[in-house]
Amino acid sequence: MLWLCLHFRELPVECFSSGGDDAQPLFVSEAGRVIGANRPARRLGIRPGMLPTAARAISEAGLHRIRDPQRERRTLEHLATWALQFTPRVSLQPPEGLLLEVAGSLHYFQGLESLRQRISAGLEQRGHRAGTGIAPTPTAAWMLARAGDSTPVTTRAALADRLAPLPVHALPLEKRVRDALEGLGCECVDAVRSLPSDGATRRLGRPLLETLQRAHGERPDPRQNWQPPGQFEQLIDCPEAVADVAGLHPLIQQLLDTLCSHLRERDTAIMRLWFMLWHRDRDPTCLPVGVMSPTRDASHLKWLVERRFERLELTADVTAVTLRAGRFHAMQATSGAFDLLDRDDRPARDANWEALIETFDSRLGEERVCMITPMAEHRPERAWAYRRPARVDPSAPSPCTGARPAWLLERPLPLRSCQGRPQYHNAPLVLETGPERIETGWWDGLDVTRDYYHACTAEGRRVWIFRNRRGPRDWYLHGIFA
Repeated sequence: MLWLCLHFRELPVECFSSGGDDAQPLFVSEAGRVIGANRPARRLGIRPGMLPTAARAISEAGLHRIRDPQRERRTLEHLATWALQFTPRVSLQPPEGLLLEVAGSLHYFQGLESLRQRISAGLEQRGHRAGTGIAPTPTAAWMLARAGDSTPVTTRAALADRLAPLPVHALPLEKRVRDALEGLGCECVDAVRSLPSDGATRRLGRPLLETLQRAHGERPDPRQNWQPPGQFEQLIDCPEAVADVAGLHPLIQQLLDTLCSHLRERDTAIMRLWFMLWHRDRDPTCLPVGVMSPTRDASHLKWLVERRFERLELTADVTAVTLRAGRFHAMQATSGAFDLLDRDDRPARDANWEALIETFDSRLGEERVCMITPMAEHRPERAWAYRRPARVDPSAPSPCTGARPAWLLERPLPLRSCQGRPQYHNAPLVLETGPERIETGWWDGLDVTRDYYHACTAEGRRVWIFRNRRGPRDWYLHGIFA
């Protein structure tokens, strides 16, 4: 095994960052002291240990945030999901580390150095910087990363020599234990290893000995693999309250880019996502966006979202934006082989039809876009329903065997009859085809027993009529053919 540890020293600050080098200074405080700042804030002279009031005096336009451990945890989990593209074995090392088992990935990524450079470049694009440590055990890799030692250790035989000079603060132990070790005159790991094990265990606890043994490969060091959640959710705070839709576009595009990157890393796609616009003194605004088939195309999603936001009128300033994506779908592999066997344009027609429906959804709202879907029902008035647009399988069996008119009356219209022959507008109807007998519905109390006919009016219009087979055997007009 070979473990690569990523140590995110600036995670308390980076979790509030929108990625890259932010133009606006930002600093984070905890317990009344500054604990970190981004590059623009550091260039102004804001340093850890300062009072927040002093930092604000240096930069009046700077953003001040209180440390948020939950936000740091979410950011670390997002990074763990991102890291799965390099290895299937990723473990969290809270509060600010990730462990990647990379022995099986070296051949694919052309060696250790190439892999490390690719990871560093990807992190930089996402606005993160991390120290690295590489060793045959996860604890040793974590200690090297904490100590800032990025030189790889690839064999267990070399572990003892490489870990010996590391400072005591590199040990992943409670601060009181590290302070106690320094009080005993132990400044490095080698000095700690020289202590009598029994006495050190009694005074400082068993975790000290177990940590050293795990680091040197003398004790099993199992790690739990990270399993990404079944949905995507990310929040971005607005640097300043946004009063118009145009000001939301950069945040929306960034969220969509992150989502699509997340989908590519998992080789999945989505059909539905939600934007939540957060306000100070009112409930959030929810904006759903849907597509007809699974996708992870960022440009297509951006176009649909822009159409959706065109109809939005902000009634309150937006302080933050959340993007949520629900169920993930496996990407369907496509092959060009069908082009040799199937020369028709069905794939292009399907794509054009889906684009049309998605455009209607974005401009009008999904609740206003529907299609008529045939139902497995013989009663004509119950043989259709309004549904969300979807592909219709032409091979699906239909309960209707005869021709049906495109226009059904909301209620059958009673017709006059003369000597048993139906009339329409006081003129007799000419029966062309029929009868088609429909006798069904006995199980729900709405049973019908009818004989249907195609008929022609005096003006030449074709209509669909029926005659009840029960009771007085009246005639009714039920539909009109186009």
